Parts: sequence; C-alpha cells; structure tokens
Amino acid sequence: MSLILAITTVFATLFSPIIAIRVQKYLEGKSQKQTVKVKIFSQLMATRAVSSRLLPEHVQALNMIDLAFHGDVKRGKTNRSDTEKKVLVAWKEYFSHLCSVVPISESGAELWNQKSNQLFLNLLYEMATDIGYDFDKVHLENAIYSPNAHGDMNVDQFKIRKGLASLLSGENPVKVQLIANQEKKVN
Repeated sequence: MSLILAITTVFATLFSPIIAIRVQKYLEGKSQKQTVKVKIFSQLMATRAVSSRLLPEHVQALNMIDLAFHGDVKRGKTNRSDTEKKVLVAWKEYFSHLCSVVPISESGAELWNQKSNQLFLNLLYEMATDIGYDFDKVHLENAIYSPNAHGDMNVDQFKIRKGLASLLSGENPVKVQLIANQEKKVN
C-alpha cells in the first residue's frame, strides 16, 4: 500500500505543475478569445445607429467577426459551438446583403435598408447570445442614443469628403467668375 502511495506522490509531484500550466494556458486562451468577442460586440453596439454604420470602427469590427467567432482550431480541425455557428451564419447573410446592389428607386432603397437593419439586428442578437448577454431584438433595435446632430455631422463630413475628392480629381472643377470693379465717382 505504501508503494502505491509513494508512486502516486512522485507522479503528483512531477506532473502537477505541468498539468497546472496547461490548464492555466487553456483558461487564458478562452479568456482572451472571450475578450476579443466582447470588444467586437461592444464596438458594433456603440456604432449600431444607422448613421454610424459607415464609420471605420464599425466596418473594422464587422471584418473581425470571422476570426473571433471561428471556433477553436486544434490539429487542423475547427470546433465551433452552436452559438458560434449561428453568429457566422448571421454574419454571412448580412455580409451577402451588404455586397448586393442598392436599388436606385426610393422604395427599393427603403426595402433594402429595412432588410439590412433586420439582418444587422439578427447578427447582434446571435453575438449577444454567444457571449452570454441577455438582450432581446427589441432592446437591440430601440435602446440607442444617437443625437440627430451626430448623424447630420457624419452626413456633412461624407458630403465634404466626396465634394473635395471630386474637386481634386478634376471631376467638378471650381467655377471662377470675374466681376469688373465699378467704383462710383463722387462729384
């Protein structure tokens, strides 16, 4: 009996630090992965107002979804949770829609925007579920504080950039009109 106890003690003494380090690395990896997911979700939540969806931070967060929600890769095999799969499906649907052509007609563009908004909300919902947040779709859609001035400012900045780009590229040259200086003579 004491031989078994001695062997167990030696085994525990030799291998417990190795096991502890492996467990610690596993937990750190999971924590880091969760941190990245939360960061992406937070950025999308912060920029979920329609007027903010063209901001670079929003686009960058969208482009990180594939990486963050890809699942665990071990020995060349991907292991995804069901919630990660749902996030990726929602992202593919939204991405496909974003890559489609926006109709020229006002009614067609309005329908396109409505579908875009719905797909984006589905994506946020699936991400929230994967991360562990209990948000419903109504909350995700309506609990947004976005002053009109911010939206107006984004639209104005966009117009200024487009106008300046077309001016500098020569598409829209500056029109200059000379007016003769006519001074009135005082008698």
